[in-house]
Amino acid sequence: MGQMTVRFTAPNDHGIADHTLIPAQGAAMYNPLRVVRNGAGCEVTFTLFQRSGMNDAEFDRDAAWVARDLAALKALLEGM
Repeated sequence: MGQMTVRFTAPNDHGIADHTLIPAQGAAMYNPLRVVRNGAGCEVTFTLFQRSGMNDAEFDRDAAWVARDLAALKALLEGM
């Protein structure tokens, strides 16, 4: 996929951690990410958009990457 720049929203107290992935070539990809308290823990919600021109196989590949990353985040946070 090549080099990618990641830009997050400014730090805030609202659980918003939206970020934009900016490839060396091609269009930037906006990714909404929210963290919401739930009892003694929290829920993380990530929205993955199927971009214009992206076929279903490409979307499924991106969804698998997101699932892998969220599983790693879960393991990291639960291990703290």
